[in-house]
Amino acid sequence: MQETLTSGASPMLMPREDPIGKLVFAVTVLAIGLICFVALMTFLSAVLHRLTERSKGVVAQSPLRAIFVGAGVYAVFGAIAAWLYPQAIIERLLETEVVPGLLGTAAVLAAIPVAGSLFGAPGTFSYVGDRLAIINGGDMPGLKRPALGTLVTVLAAWFPVIGWFVITPILLTVSCGAFLLGQLRRWL
Repeated sequence: MQETLTSGASPMLMPREDPIGKLVFAVTVLAIGLICFVALMTFLSAVLHRLTERSKGVVAQSPLRAIFVGAGVYAVFGAIAAWLYPQAIIERLLETEVVPGLLGTAAVLAAIPVAGSLFGAPGTFSYVGDRLAIINGGDMPGLKRPALGTLVTVLAAWFPVIGWFVITPILLTVSCGAFLLGQLRRWL
């Protein structure tokens, strides 16, 4: 719809805001994102089965150790990246220069723990799916367990305040720690 505004000399046509359309768009984008994330985690659980089982074993046996290892990794790499980022921006007298190598190094160092969390997350979500299957009577076949675990965990992480500031950081650190401890068990 359009409404006519008159400003002295000539009328102007202005588009009217559509809040319902924006809400529908936001809900659609969130739903598509959730479906794609569940599909990604289920795919990684199926393709990286050994890695998923090792991470799930770490989460089941020692979740606190996984939290502390993951938090340490995030703290170390985050501190180094936070130190390198200001070093990459050099302020001269009247201009600012960026050193691309340092800026790229800071970005890569900040992304390493997130990559660890990405590869540890299928094990964490699969563990949650196994626990939910026990509640359901244990009759969930194959890939439904990690899919359900991913869905429930992501919806819990979307919960305002508690999900954003408690559940999400715990999930990231547990997943990163489970990935690293699972890989260390394999190598040692």
